[in-house]
Amino acid sequence: MSDSEHNILIIYTGGTIGMQPSDSGFTASKGFEQLLKDHLSENQYAQLENSTILELDQPIDSSNATPNDWYKIAKCIANNYQTYTAFIVLHGTDTMAYSACALHYLLGCNIKPVVFSGSQIPLSQAASDAHKNITDAVAFAKHSQLNQVAISFNGKLFSALRATKVHTSDFSAFNSPNAQPLASIDKHTQEIHFIDKPSTAKQTCNKTLTTSNLNKLVTKPPKDKVGVLLLHPCISNQVIEATFDNPNTQAVVMLSYGAGNPPDENRYLLNSLKKARERGVVILNKSQCFQGSVAQGNYAVGSALNELGVTSAQDRTLEDLVTDLYINF
Repeated sequence: MSDSEHNILIIYTGGTIGMQPSDSGFTASKGFEQLLKDHLSENQYAQLENSTILELDQPIDSSNATPNDWYKIAKCIANNYQTYTAFIVLHGTDTMAYSACALHYLLGCNIKPVVFSGSQIPLSQAASDAHKNITDAVAFAKHSQLNQVAISFNGKLFSALRATKVHTSDFSAFNSPNAQPLASIDKHTQEIHFIDKPSTAKQTCNKTLTTSNLNKLVTKPPKDKVGVLLLHPCISNQVIEATFDNPNTQAVVMLSYGAGNPPDENRYLLNSLKKARERGVVILNKSQCFQGSVAQGNYAVGSALNELGVTSAQDRTLEDLVTDLYINF
């Protein structure tokens, strides 16, 4: 497909990329299309040819994002799915990985390209990374090999399910600690190099949203359906109780030590896990380590979790686990 045949919808949700300075610091602002015209070079703006800018009614700082925002973005894409060849979601970096994972579970796989991006410095400021991230996202979105939700940042493209924010201020804000990036852009030639090879599914998919995925956009679960419990040496019984005793909680991601090890001498924790499992609460055991996979039961302290029916999260990200449990369980 030639560049002229691509028709991309760019959805601006807020975030650093479109922020303006205020007395209390940078704040999410409206008028993003004009911001692009004011701050992109003629050549950069020309790369947005055949793109449409859609600005959400109320741009937000992504720290305030909730599941309602995931559904709002997903519905926007679903409503425009037949009109455009690809979609770019400009989003704040703080919760971008959560929103990207949520869109994967709401829209499905083998779909038209959906590329999340943003910036560490606002477009309106000197030395911003926004210009490059926008044009990179457009380039990735036009690539025939991309058929999923992904995050484009600082010249690299990551699968939504594998990406996480790893730095507060560096331009390389995202990484996929347990997987290679999907692709990268050569900073000299601007050529795109995909690292994984296209599968048969990618070559034959019809890139249409399924009825089952669209049905997920109708009813949103309660926000407190999923809990996250961070284990640490000073953890109190009250914190454990608050996580497991909420009647709305249907699933908990427990962040344990090392290869998935809990403090098995903490009887209150183990009893709480047991009672929660008896109520049907799904419990996924994720390591606090940045890289590597859970090996539940390699150590004696972890064997108790197997007996309780706690499930290993393997090497999945927290963002992936939380959004999957919220949307699908």
